[in-house]
Amino acid sequence: MFMDEKRMMAIRKLLYPKSVAVVGASNSVQKTGGRLLSYIIKNGYQHNIYPVNPKETEIQGRHCYQSINNLPANVDLALIVLPGKLIFSAMEECAAKGIKMVMIFSSGFAELGEEGQAIQKKIVRRANELGINICGPNSIGVVNTHESFFGSFSMAMETPNIPRNGKISFISQSGAIGGGLLSRVWTNGIGTSHYISSGNEADLDTADYIAFLAEDENTEVICAYLEGIQNGRKFIASLEKAAEFGKPVVVYKNGRTSLGKKSVQSHTGSLAGDYEVYEAVFKQYGVISVASLEELFDVATLLLTTREIKGKNVGVVSTSGGCCTIIADSCIQHGLSVPAFSPQTQQKLNEVIPNFGVVQNPFDTTAEIINNPKMFRQSMEVLLEDRSIDSIVLMLTTVGEPIASIVAQDIIELTKKSEKSIMITWLISEQLATNAFKLLKDNNIPIFSTPEKAIAILDYLTSYHLNKTTVLSNSY
Repeated sequence: MFMDEKRMMAIRKLLYPKSVAVVGASNSVQKTGGRLLSYIIKNGYQHNIYPVNPKETEIQGRHCYQSINNLPANVDLALIVLPGKLIFSAMEECAAKGIKMVMIFSSGFAELGEEGQAIQKKIVRRANELGINICGPNSIGVVNTHESFFGSFSMAMETPNIPRNGKISFISQSGAIGGGLLSRVWTNGIGTSHYISSGNEADLDTADYIAFLAEDENTEVICAYLEGIQNGRKFIASLEKAAEFGKPVVVYKNGRTSLGKKSVQSHTGSLAGDYEVYEAVFKQYGVISVASLEELFDVATLLLTTREIKGKNVGVVSTSGGCCTIIADSCIQHGLSVPAFSPQTQQKLNEVIPNFGVVQNPFDTTAEIINNPKMFRQSMEVLLEDRSIDSIVLMLTTVGEPIASIVAQDIIELTKKSEKSIMITWLISEQLATNAFKLLKDNNIPIFSTPEKAIAILDYLTSYHLNKTTVLSNSY
């Protein structure tokens, strides 16, 4: 299905605006309009910002315009923070001023039931007549870290040292969940490109945003918190476009039970639909459907850093025999294989490990790694050369400083030169391996606190890579 070029141009003005008007701006950061404006200014937006409020002449050190009609020409985006009853007149003024993209922060529409839905439909009809596109209503805003545009009133904007210029874009139909998750992601040092709080999706919807991000130069992975969709055909077309442009789509779908579906409709007015239908669509079009919110960005982050996974054969290395068993069980439960090492690999490992070690997959290096960290690197190098192994899971337990930093540096170097994906899981408290953990994070190597988490993510990645070619060929 052809994606509407006008809608794509509107989203570009939403995410890459060269000027913004904050309609309903305030000097008080306790008010939504004041907080929104302060975040835009504080985070370094470099283009023109126009506060609009009929009761003020200056807001937060900037000239304030009495109305939208008084604004300069060629404003790209209007951020409307007004009561619902004033939305119609604001849109009329925007259209008269040539502003074709508006974001509506106001709530009280489709999420409230039939009466609210009727009002929302009237807003959309009038917007269509005026040639305007809408993000929202009931949105908490958008972010583009590449442009230092933080057009949101979410407390997530208070996160210290927000990473800039990331490659993961995040669409959320829930403002509260989206903002909360974003704050955690940023705190953990994970960079994002765009954040879109899509709200009720009265006009522009998740499918439109996925289609835009598929071609976006600053997006490599697309994440979505999804409650429901309005147009199934358009949604599928957007997934096909993402596959065509090689952009993985990772989704957490809410509303999996009958009670959950009822809750979704009362939240944003979305059509939740049967979860089984969504899962079938996700599988057919290569979407990675995760089981928990936490996994959403775990998967997205690893998609940026892992190599192509060509099969289900996993090589397991651990400093603990017990962990070897846990990982083996978890691999089998997820449909992954833990095959015997090749004879050549077994011979080489026998030359590396102590006499009391046993060469098998999973491979227990024993606690001897603490006395001889060089042995760990040699063992990993042997496994990376085994062509019967498609990916590697490394499980460290109580390896602390200073040995931890030596091991971490080895992991970094091995990861950079390896053609195989390496999953790292480390049980020790970060306080006992502070520098090692920092080294890995600084080099964009995720660390999982439990082997079960690492295997679950590896399963998602393996399935994605193995199905990718099939999905793309089915799209034509």
